[in-house]
Amino acid sequence: MKVPTEIDLLRRISEDDRRAFRDLYQRYTPELYSFVKSLCSDEALCQDIVQEIFIKLWDNRARATDIQQVKAYLFKAAKNRFLNELRRLKIQRKVAKNKMFSEIDTETPERQLSYKETVRLSEEVLSKLSPKRKLIVEMSTYQDLSLDEIVARVGISKNVVKKLLYQGLATMRKDELLNRIGCLAIVSSLLLMA
Repeated sequence: MKVPTEIDLLRRISEDDRRAFRDLYQRYTPELYSFVKSLCSDEALCQDIVQEIFIKLWDNRARATDIQQVKAYLFKAAKNRFLNELRRLKIQRKVAKNKMFSEIDTETPERQLSYKETVRLSEEVLSKLSPKRKLIVEMSTYQDLSLDEIVARVGISKNVVKKLLYQGLATMRKDELLNRIGCLAIVSSLLLMA
């Protein structure tokens, strides 16, 4: 039996052929997942990105025949989705920082103690990162530097900076200390120390 070409699959997908979609999905998922995994270490996020790319392809299947190079299209979509996730995390950090500044009341002893404990736990979690990841997370979080500014200061490629930043944040989220007091509180306190 002849293996269908990408063009055949795209044509059939544009005609609502679920089997063609499944074939394309099975053909590219392992390679696409490996690519996304090279960008970040968060397994759940990698799976989500791959799934979202194929869901978007199916949702826009009427225009599937507009795609000239399937592999290039899928990999570019994965890269863009990963970059969007980095932007979303940065926005969340800014929102958390603003919220903490507006709500913090250091007048009461309980709040002072809670704030100090959060800062201490944040520093403990941060100290567990490798030196390079720690530096990049600190530059992004404490100094609120953009990726380009970090690249200029540390002298490594933007892709490596993105990868180290995301891996550092993912590691911090997974840390058991974060599970005790909540990820938002840790990230917020990191931003407050800036």
